[in-house]
Amino acid sequence: MNAATGPIVAPRELFRSDNLLVRQVAGFGSDVCYVTFASYTDDRRLDRPGFGEEHFTGRGIDAIHVLSRDNRWYQHPELDEALRAVAGAVAGYVRVIAYGSSMGGFAALRYGASCGATVGLALSPQYTVDPAVVPFDRRWADDVARIAFRQDADLPPLGEQYVVYDSRDAYDRRHFELFAARSPTIGVPVPHGGHPVGSYLAETDMLRVLVENIETKRFDPAAYARELRRRRRRSAQYFYVLALRTPAHRPRLRVALARLAAETQADNVMYWSALGAALDAAGAFDEAVAVHRKALAMPHATMFQHHTLMLHHEARGAYDEALAIVDRLIAQNPAVLWLPHERRRIRRRKRRLHPLGWLAGKLGLDPVVERLLG
Repeated sequence: MNAATGPIVAPRELFRSDNLLVRQVAGFGSDVCYVTFASYTDDRRLDRPGFGEEHFTGRGIDAIHVLSRDNRWYQHPELDEALRAVAGAVAGYVRVIAYGSSMGGFAALRYGASCGATVGLALSPQYTVDPAVVPFDRRWADDVARIAFRQDADLPPLGEQYVVYDSRDAYDRRHFELFAARSPTIGVPVPHGGHPVGSYLAETDMLRVLVENIETKRFDPAAYARELRRRRRRSAQYFYVLALRTPAHRPRLRVALARLAAETQADNVMYWSALGAALDAAGAFDEAVAVHRKALAMPHATMFQHHTLMLHHEARGAYDEALAIVDRLIAQNPAVLWLPHERRRIRRRKRRLHPLGWLAGKLGLDPVVERLLG
C-alpha cells in the first residue's frame, strides 16, 4: 500500500482520552485516506462507529475516525495530541481528505490541515460556534455555554475545501460565507436540503457521487447541482424540509408534504414523527396520535419520537401527560441539556391555566408563581 502505516488487519486506537478517541481502519491499500470527525450526538460512547466508517470500510478505503464524547466542537486541551497522532498515521497517502457534518464539518475544516489532510469536505459545517464570532447562531446555546474555546482561529486553512450546505438556511448560508471569505472554498448549495444536508444527499445517491468525485478529482459543481435538482423528488428529506418551512397558515399543505416524506421513505421513523407533528399543527389530534404511536413502535425509535408525542399532548392541552413523558426522558438522558428547558416551558403553560398563573404571565412574575404553585 502507499501509506506509511503498513497493513492493519483490525481497527486500532491511535489515541484515547476521557474526551476523544482516534481509531484507524486501514490496510485496504487505498491511495486515499479519509480523516472523519464525528457529528453532534446524544450517544456519549467513544466506541460508537465513526462518521462514515461503514461506508469507507465497505468500499475498502482507509480511514481514521475522530470521535468526541461531548458536544463541545472538539474544544479539548488534548486535541493537539490527537491531531498529531492522525498526522503521523496519514503520512504517505496520495490524497488525505478531512470529512465531517455539522459539528464534524467544523472540525474537518478547522483542524484538517493540522492533521495532515490536503482536502476538506464538510456538510452543513459551522465556521465556529463561538458567540464572539457568530452571535447570529444560537442553535446550540446550552452546549456552547459550557465550552472553553481554544485559541486556534489562526490555524492554517486547507488549500482545497468543499462546503455543501442548504442555501435556504440562513444560518448555514452565513457560515459558508465566512468560510469563503477566509480561504478558497467551493460552495455546493442544496436548496431545501435541511440541516444537515447528508440525508438529502444519501437518499438521492448523490452523497456517494460527491465523495467519489472528490476522491478522484473529477468533481464538477455545476453538473452536480443539475443532477441533484433532477433527483430531488427521490428525497424524503426534501419533502420533510419543505413541510417544516410551510407557513403556519397553510396546515393542509404542511400535512401533504409531511405525508409525502413519510411515504417516500416509509421505514424512516423521523418522517413519521414529522407527519404526526404536522397533523397536530392542523388540529387533527386523533389521526396524529395514531401516527405517533406508529413511529414509537418502529425499530429505530429514539427519545425524539417520545419528545414528539410529548409535544402532541402539549398541543392538546394534556399537560400532565406531557410532563410525565419529559420527566421520564430527563431521567433516562441526564446529559441532554435541552430537556429541562422543555419541562419548564410545559410547567409554565400548565400554571397559566390557573388564574394566578395567567396574571403572573402577563406581569412577568412566573418565577414567583412557580414557587407558590409548584
